[in-house]
Amino acid sequence: MELLLMQTRSLKDKRSVLSRLKNQVRKKFNVSIAEIEHLDSWGRSRIGVTAISNDSTLVHQTLSSVERLFENCFEIQVIERKVEMF
Repeated sequence: MELLLMQTRSLKDKRSVLSRLKNQVRKKFNVSIAEIEHLDSWGRSRIGVTAISNDSTLVHQTLSSVERLFENCFEIQVIERKVEMF
């Protein structure tokens, strides 16, 4: 997901917001999540989320739930989403 961070004014702010959300996502959905691009930009981020299952419907539901969590966060706007299945 490509994210626009609305309330961040520094890298410290950005990392604080993302760290809190990543921990919440890991605990709630049992997925792997990491920032993969725009590491030094305080206003943007690209997040990678990985879920593994033998049921593709479950993976889609999980990833959609993760996206909804990010969309419901007032500090973040999801500007792009891409799903790849293997």
